[in-house]
Amino acid sequence: MADEIKEIQSINTAWQIAIQEILRMVIRDMYHGGGEASFKTHIKRIEEAAVDSIYTDLRLRGTDEWTEVLVKERASNFVTTLLTSFTYDRA
Repeated sequence: MADEIKEIQSINTAWQIAIQEILRMVIRDMYHGGGEASFKTHIKRIEEAAVDSIYTDLRLRGTDEWTEVLVKERASNFVTTLLTSFTYDRA
């Protein structure tokens, strides 16, 4: 059982890293041309829209209210953490 948990954790971690890197490249390529201020504005707009969508549109079937609130809060925190980790590359 412990080996299965480690395998699941490694798959989850690998998936998170892969998605983060894909998003980093896509966002950088899409918004790099307008300069740093524009880049930061786009990142903030994406963050706000994603968090709003999580809280207003996400419905989790088969869960109680407490679980849904917890999942939405954590998902929103992940969005904020991920997007604020993106920096404008001047190169």
